[in-house]
Amino acid sequence: MKEKIRNLLNESQCTHILYSYNDRNRYLQNAIAYVLEGIEKGDSIVLIENERNLNVLLKQLNNQLTSDQLKKIHVISNFDFYQSSGSYHPPAIYEQLTKSITPFLENDISFRSWTNVEWGTLEDPASIIEWFETETDRAIHEHNLTIVCAYESEKMPDHLEDALKKSHGHIMTDEDIVISKVYSKTK
Repeated sequence: MKEKIRNLLNESQCTHILYSYNDRNRYLQNAIAYVLEGIEKGDSIVLIENERNLNVLLKQLNNQLTSDQLKKIHVISNFDFYQSSGSYHPPAIYEQLTKSITPFLENDISFRSWTNVEWGTLEDPASIIEWFETETDRAIHEHNLTIVCAYESEKMPDHLEDALKKSHGHIMTDEDIVISKVYSKTK
């Protein structure tokens, strides 16, 4: 999978990747491969992740990167990111996204982002998430970014996954990355 991530990122300087994962261990391996590939290319990394996964990821990355390379990883708790307004509120989340990436954009620092999307106890977040992902896709193309949006497959209703494939140019699983057949670039 590491080679597939490398190939995609070499081919596409700007893409929105939907990662629907089933296996946490493979998910962590893929996240590490994405981060390492970015660091190798000279990118900074915005890593938006839950505490449980961050503990594992940072421990492994500490063993593989120099202290200067580790400084290029900017960690944000996904709970803080998605609950910044006290609830899963898309405009507030989009504002958080803008606030998180603005220093990179203003200082012309190349970066990529890996985001583990979680919505807590929200019953059916489909319409809220669709709005946010559409706005994110717009920002990706406006600023020429590469962002992975990871969702635990088991917790994602089929209708949400179908909708998300329309706002992500690439679809990633634990074993593969393909071009979305239903993607329509946000205008």
